[in-house]
Amino acid sequence: MAIRKIHRNITLWRLTSDFYQFVRSQRFLTRRMGQPFSRSRKFVEMDITWRCNLKCPNCNRSCTQVPSRREMSVGQVASFIRESIAMGAQWERIRVLGGEPTLHRGFFAILELLRHYRAAHNPGLRIVVCTNGHGDRVNRVLDRIPAGIAVKNTFKTAGPRLFRPFNVAPVDTHRYRFADYSGGCRIISECGIGVTPLGCYPCAIAGGIDRIFGFGLGRKKLPLPDDEMRDHLKIFCRLCGHFGFAWPTRKPEISKTWENAYRNCRAGNSSER
Repeated sequence: MAIRKIHRNITLWRLTSDFYQFVRSQRFLTRRMGQPFSRSRKFVEMDITWRCNLKCPNCNRSCTQVPSRREMSVGQVASFIRESIAMGAQWERIRVLGGEPTLHRGFFAILELLRHYRAAHNPGLRIVVCTNGHGDRVNRVLDRIPAGIAVKNTFKTAGPRLFRPFNVAPVDTHRYRFADYSGGCRIISECGIGVTPLGCYPCAIAGGIDRIFGFGLGRKKLPLPDDEMRDHLKIFCRLCGHFGFAWPTRKPEISKTWENAYRNCRAGNSSER
C-alpha cells in the first residue's frame, strides 16, 4: 500500500515564511544581500495534467477559472527521464500533480516510468503523488498506487478552503511597487522546478500562468545547472499571488491583469490550452 500523508496549504509556518519573503524581496534588500531564493536542483513538480474534478475558486493552475484537457504525454515524461539521466541529475523528490493527477489516462504508465528510473538510476529518489482525494474515481486509482510511492492527500471537498488569493497579481498592487521579482519566492526552492505540458519552469505554477497568458516561454529541455531561470521569475512572479504575503481567503479575488488574461484566454479556445 502507498504511504499516505495529509497535506494542508495554510499553516502558521507558511504564513510566517510568506511575510519574510515579502520583506526580503524588496529591491533595497536584494541589492545589499543578494537574491533570497534560487531555483531547486533537488526537487521536481510534474504537472502531468490540468484536468480536475473540483472547482476550487483560487486554483493556482487555473483549472477552475479556465478548464483545460491538456496533459503531458507519457513520451514527454520519458524524455524528462532521459534528459535527467544524461545530465546526471540526482533528484531527491519528484512530485506528480496537476490538476488532479489520477485523472491522467496514462497515470500508471507514468508511475512505472518513474519507478524504473528510480530503481535503475536514482535509488534515493522519493516519488510523491499529490491528490485532492475527492470522489470515488480518484480514490479507486489511489488504492491501486504501488508500494514505495508516497501520497500527499488534501482530502478536499466541493466547499472552498482557505487559500492564498492566487489571482491578485502583485503588479496590480501598490504595496509591491519596490519588489524585485527576479528573486522569486520560497516555492522555487522548496517545491522544485516545474515540468509541465508546456515545458520547464522555475516552478510548476509558472507553467500554469504561461498557459493563460500565452507567453510560450517554457524551456523545451531541462535547464542546465547554471541556469537560474531569472528571466522567468521577472515575468511570472509579478503575476503570481503566491509572491510575497497575502491573507488567506475562501472567496475568489481577482485583479485587473488576471481579469483581462482570462477574458483573452477564453476567447482563444482556452479548453485546449
